[in-house]
Amino acid sequence: MESQKFTFLQFSDVRLDLPQNQGLLSYSSTQRLERYTDLIESFINALRVAQDKQVDAVFLPGGLFNLKTIRSQTIELLLDAIAEISPIPVVITAGSLDPYQDDSAYNSDFLKVYGIKPWPENVHVFASSEFEAVKLPNRPDVTVVGMSHVGTKPNYNQVLSQPLPKDESSLFNILVFSGALESYQGPIYPQLAGPNKPAPFTEEQLERQDFDYAAVGGYPDLFAIYAPNQRVLGAYSGCLSSSTFEELGPKVAILGQISYDPERGKEILLEPIEVSSFRLVYLAVDITGLDAEAIKEEIEYCMQEQDVRPDHDIVALSLEGSFAPEADPLAVIKDIESDFYRLIFVNRTRPNYLSQEFDPRTTEARYVERMLQRLQEAERKMAELSGRDSLTGLPGAFISAKTVEDALYYGLDALKQKRVTIRHVD
Repeated sequence: MESQKFTFLQFSDVRLDLPQNQGLLSYSSTQRLERYTDLIESFINALRVAQDKQVDAVFLPGGLFNLKTIRSQTIELLLDAIAEISPIPVVITAGSLDPYQDDSAYNSDFLKVYGIKPWPENVHVFASSEFEAVKLPNRPDVTVVGMSHVGTKPNYNQVLSQPLPKDESSLFNILVFSGALESYQGPIYPQLAGPNKPAPFTEEQLERQDFDYAAVGGYPDLFAIYAPNQRVLGAYSGCLSSSTFEELGPKVAILGQISYDPERGKEILLEPIEVSSFRLVYLAVDITGLDAEAIKEEIEYCMQEQDVRPDHDIVALSLEGSFAPEADPLAVIKDIESDFYRLIFVNRTRPNYLSQEFDPRTTEARYVERMLQRLQEAERKMAELSGRDSLTGLPGAFISAKTVEDALYYGLDALKQKRVTIRHVD
């Protein structure tokens, strides 16, 4: 018997039409439209990979779109894109943040009400919260077992605690769903940050199910799931395209291959493929002791270290530390910002005024002396009240040392520069 192979493309958490103004990200209406276009283009690019590689199936375990904000034109675009790769089957399971509902875009009857064509014939959407088994139309030797999150109430049960309905007669059995691996330690979506996680499971439970591979969605990072003997049990592909600065760096789809040889058994190969045209990058650059030219060189060095593509990527640049009062970090930023597709500047610097000597007869000297006294008082009172309960984390009605320190530097800004430069403070 010759070796046999099954190839697939896995991606999830595309989140089409997700609102884009989040955290540090603030877009104009034009920029928001560009970002919505970026998301759909990432989705289309992934499908093109599937078509170019002529995979046997595409697995999309959750997070295809934002349930509340998905637009009809976006739905039509994704339906057309999926139809374009026919006859490659596309298997979809709804996630906890985009559950299957009677009034969701996963339901063809609901789309019909709005004059939108149904899902293409090469698509199978699991519509039950119970695991079901289907055979791929182009590969009758492959059984896919999947379930969707259904309705508005999350499923907090251990979803792999009971045997699942796989087909022992199939050469390959694949599991597809969106769930929460309990040992996962990476970033998670803010909506899932509570103590309860939807569809929790463990490596031990997944291994006992004895599937050839599990395509799992629901987390933003690429993450492989291993058995104790280091056998690959499955993987999260992570989100397809970043939306917040908690989702940094390249985001990928997984090109997978499962091969079976009568002598060697089954082997799994997983290849991450970046399909998004941009990345979100966060650069923290310490400028302490640097002059303007050295600041610029340090920024360029950090960009090279993180492989930043300034004409493509969305970059948050955090300058940190203190600088000589005669230096001007803001001028450096103004000089380089035109080189970036989008640059978000986070100012955590302050001029090192206290390295200078002050004439004791001046207002500046008297101000510094008084503020340093206030700083010492605040630190002393904080030490005295250490261990006492405080709803705010501050020592009762006293001003914190951090607040006094900020006031000191802002006041010196006003006195010396005749303007105040607002910085981001922790």
